[in-house]
Amino acid sequence: MTKNKNYKPSAMERLNSLSPNVELWWDSNPLIYEKWCNDFLNSIEDKDLKDLISFQLKKLWDQESDPKDWVFKGVTTNPPLTKAVFDNLKEEWTNIIQEIIKDNPRMDYTQVTWEAYKEACKRGASLYMPLFEKSGYKYGYVSAQVDPRISVDTKEIVKQALELKALQPNIMVKIPTTRAGVLAIYILTALGVPTNATLCYTLPQIMAVAEAVKQGKALGEKYGTDYSKWRSVITIMIGRFEDAKIFEEQAKERGIELTEEMKRWAGIAITKKACKILAKRDYPSKMLVASSRVSPKVNGTQYIWHIEKLAGCNLVYTMNPELIKAFMMLYMDRPIEDKCEESVPDEIMEKLLRVPYFAEGYGETTIPLEDFEKLEPTITTYTQFSKAVIDLENYVRSLF
Repeated sequence: MTKNKNYKPSAMERLNSLSPNVELWWDSNPLIYEKWCNDFLNSIEDKDLKDLISFQLKKLWDQESDPKDWVFKGVTTNPPLTKAVFDNLKEEWTNIIQEIIKDNPRMDYTQVTWEAYKEACKRGASLYMPLFEKSGYKYGYVSAQVDPRISVDTKEIVKQALELKALQPNIMVKIPTTRAGVLAIYILTALGVPTNATLCYTLPQIMAVAEAVKQGKALGEKYGTDYSKWRSVITIMIGRFEDAKIFEEQAKERGIELTEEMKRWAGIAITKKACKILAKRDYPSKMLVASSRVSPKVNGTQYIWHIEKLAGCNLVYTMNPELIKAFMMLYMDRPIEDKCEESVPDEIMEKLLRVPYFAEGYGETTIPLEDFEKLEPTITTYTQFSKAVIDLENYVRSLF
């Protein structure tokens, strides 16, 4: 794509250019990207601004350009985001699902839902195969998630993961960071399956996954597993950790006002610590930041600290359509600087460490493996994602 001389790089492009270690991923199925772009542009009335945003959006992922020039280097999806595909491209996917029903008369609606989900993942991943191949398999991974309702069953997690991986060479399987999930990640890593650890909020979970991946890869290498098309990322669902009710309740019990700024510093502190540990100890996994919030508002100005304060760090940002829109508009004229070495203010950290919820999340071994599925944000997210799968099933059922 040719730049015009008056082109102003978007906030996304400037963030991406801070360090070769930074990666930006699209947090939704690629199938809806074009429709989202059109909706975004239709929301802008000023013609000059609309023209600029149009050009900026095309720079993020232009399938007609060389894949190495794409700003988006990968994709994450989950059940709620797959439901968005069915909703946004309703006519097309109604036909696809009805064809699956017709071709598989013995399948019930839950089985058809799984097949439709896999088809959405397969088609989305195919759009990133050019980047996957041209980058030498470093970029272009598309995450597909196992059914959240099997998060405590290692055998079922591995079974579904292998089904998903078989869809496309660039599929990376999202596995919950439960006790069963950590074991599944170890097994899948030994088999050479790329994984994305999700439902992860704390440093003990991050370290458990990092160790499982390291040991699984060592086992796989011992027996000749091919790791040329493999990666491992560990997702911290940063906003979900910070927004847990127990965090605010425990702070209040100790006479601490948990401000919006303090909550954001909490997740940022854990993420920065994790990035440093993974690098220092040479773990093969990379941190991925998800569930970022458009927050805080300071003295009347809206910020996105989850992006701004982690800018330049060795990590992946996965950004949903709403977050991207907010980031591009809010930071259109604001500088974006490398903040990787910026520390949490001492007075903030002192208060945070007095709250057990944060202190346990910030320590390396402060939460036992068997308690991972008992964490409040795990339960909350599990419930939400499980409901999304049920909604998918009910939608498919209505087409029978």
